Amino acid sequence: MSKSTLNFWILFAVSLILSAIVIAVFFKILKAVLFLILILALAPVIYILLKLIMPGKKTGEGDKLKTRH
Repeated sequence: MSKSTLNFWILFAVSLILSAIVIAVFFKILKAVLFLILILALAPVIYILLKLIMPGKKTGEGDKLKTRH
């Protein structure tokens, strides 16, 4: 086997390994970003549902701040 053929196969193998690493890192980042977007989208919905389900203290007229006239 000549030196140029050996260099070709070494470069080919290294490029495959580096490509696999780059794609794996890209998918991990994509998964994390998607997870963050879903959390930010669902948090207000879950907050509103919990606020409707859990009984809270109702504010009356006496609880409001007094205004100066």
